[in-house]
Amino acid sequence: MKRRSVKTVKIGKRDIRLDDLIGAICGVMIILLAIISAAAGASGSAAGAKDSEIPADAVTLTGTGAGRNGDITVEVIATADRIYRVTVTDQQETEGIGSAAVTKLPGEIYRAQSLKVDAVSGATLSSEGIRAAVINALENGGFDTAVFGASVVRADVVAQKVQTMSGVSVLHASDWKDQYPDIYNSWNMTSESDEIVDYLEQYPMLPTLYEPYGFAYCYGSARGHYYDVEDIKETGRPHALANCWTCKTPDFTNMVNEMGPEAYMLAWTDVEQHVVEGISCYNCHANEPGVLTVTHTYWIDALGDDFEKVDGANMVCGQCHNEYYFDPVTKETKIAHNSIASMDPETMLAFFNDPANFANGEAFTDYTNPRTGVKQIKVQHPEFETFLGEGSQHRAQYTCADCHMPVASAEDGSTYPSHNLISPLDVPELIEGECSKCHADLVSEVHAVQEKVEARTYSIGYELEFLTEMLADAVESGSSSEKKLDEVRALARDAQFYWDFVFVENSEGAHNPELTYKCLDKAEELTNQALAILREK
Repeated sequence: MKRRSVKTVKIGKRDIRLDDLIGAICGVMIILLAIISAAAGASGSAAGAKDSEIPADAVTLTGTGAGRNGDITVEVIATADRIYRVTVTDQQETEGIGSAAVTKLPGEIYRAQSLKVDAVSGATLSSEGIRAAVINALENGGFDTAVFGASVVRADVVAQKVQTMSGVSVLHASDWKDQYPDIYNSWNMTSESDEIVDYLEQYPMLPTLYEPYGFAYCYGSARGHYYDVEDIKETGRPHALANCWTCKTPDFTNMVNEMGPEAYMLAWTDVEQHVVEGISCYNCHANEPGVLTVTHTYWIDALGDDFEKVDGANMVCGQCHNEYYFDPVTKETKIAHNSIASMDPETMLAFFNDPANFANGEAFTDYTNPRTGVKQIKVQHPEFETFLGEGSQHRAQYTCADCHMPVASAEDGSTYPSHNLISPLDVPELIEGECSKCHADLVSEVHAVQEKVEARTYSIGYELEFLTEMLADAVESGSSSEKKLDEVRALARDAQFYWDFVFVENSEGAHNPELTYKCLDKAEELTNQALAILREK
């Protein structure tokens, strides 16, 4: 039998069989391809100019945004007026669904030199996460994101600003019922939301946390707008001044617009006799049906130069669904922010904690716990700040009305926006027609978030109650120095602010899970710090 000749090559001092070498090279190539493929799947894709086309003054920036399955991280190479490259460096989006956005969107942004590009079909949340990450990267570089068409929140319609001192009177809902019968009837349907939950019974720690504030003695959940006036009259909490009518009736809103800020210092009872109904047409339309109008002047100030950057539907809802406070001197209703960027909980808390922001020269205080000396802040209902805050997956896509005022059909086949404000979870048509594009089971997802938030709200609430009692004991016993007590008081004040920011926000975390979890984490961290100091010997 003729033997096959074996070909060899010399590498260094060794003769290597050619077929062995080819096999080794092929093996290495397979491994490299696998590594490259895995890296592409784990990170994403890059799109942009060649290295030789990128100018020396371009900077490399990193940003993150919330995707469908977690944070998306991007690397952006840019100058103040041009994006040269977008690279997704880390992501966990679903292969074949969200990964389509990871592959396509960087190139779309680069070619358009704009963030106003369409979301990839079937991958809306992933697309928005990439967009948010690029915006975050550009902001980290100090660049004006508006140059690239960035819109942090949806802003299709700009709201009007109310004309003050105009001599107008409120046209109430009944004045419009003949012209807009379907809308009027849907507004009346808010009377069906008549359940009241006794929070003091459901959350046993509240009397301790809110002591001696009115909420420690009477605290029931809000009902539909139909009951606004009735509920505030029967709340069980004392009302000395008219500012407590804020956001309860268009009659007081118009009174402020006609009289000016001094209306806030009127006696509660002096205003009560002029009140006709709860939140209605004037609050959102200022006697002009269909025209979105911000009628609360403090809310116009609250967004400052960003007023036109927020959709009118969010603005008119947000003017009541926000975290407000009463000025300690003038008693005016005010807001602790003046832009989109300054409405995050941390910045708002810093505002409250700075005595320079208040005419009385003291950090803001709603009430002081008589046993601990902690000067507490009572958060109200920051739905606007939560839904449009950092981490929200939907703030650039939807408005409050999209989810809570679904389109309804009249008997003649025409459509109108329902004014029976309800949870989107109770609108199957909305979930099937819109939400299902991104959510396989929205109801289950929302309930999972709410259950997690509720569990942590209870556990941290009880920790805050324990901290309050432990601090009260330390004050009474005189066992700690005043310096140590003040340090604990400051931590307890801030911890309860973050906890309360979550507790009083009506979606129970669904509007913005990321921000909600961050607030709870902060509340827990600060509470543990305070307890650790008290336990020191």
